[in-house]
Amino acid sequence: MNKEVPQTFADRILELQQQFCDGGHPAESDAQIADAILDHILERERLKHRVVGGTPAADAVDNATLSTMAKWDTDDPALSHLEKALRRFASGRGVDAVTLLKRAITTRQQAVSDDQRRRASMPREPDPLDKLIETLVAETPNISAKKLEATLRREIGKGVIANMSDNHIDLADRSRGPVKVSGLKDRLTRAKRKIAKAG
Repeated sequence: MNKEVPQTFADRILELQQQFCDGGHPAESDAQIADAILDHILERERLKHRVVGGTPAADAVDNATLSTMAKWDTDDPALSHLEKALRRFASGRGVDAVTLLKRAITTRQQAVSDDQRRRASMPREPDPLDKLIETLVAETPNISAKKLEATLRREIGKGVIANMSDNHIDLADRSRGPVKVSGLKDRLTRAKRKIAKAG
């Protein structure tokens, strides 16, 4: 018969977090959310101190936790909303704390959305490999895909291409992923079309 392995503190915390995440429902009021958050915080600290809820020892841990929450003072601006929310939870203003957290989340989501829109509207930097291929096509308009591949191998270490295998091209700009050698034919076609259009 297999002996049951006792849970570690980390296992119990993960289980507590999962229960918290699974316990919510769309129709919850802010008061219910506030109660659930505070219960979660207190239970986490009880687990940490190995005390059982409803006992004098647990009451002492709860009081210490609430006191710490009420006195927390951070210099990190990114945590200012959290600090304020925890102080509100500790002073019995759970609904106000939830309102603050919801507003902070909405503001953060809006900031991320605005940043994504800004990035999308910015002109994209030209692909360095495409620029190199266009230069080679301008020099040799009838260059074939096979000849292009051979020419690109001679460009290794000259600023655009860092390395080149039979399957992939590694660019010097490491922020760009590897390029498939099999895709050179399409890039060559686009480069020829672009140059021909430009006249």
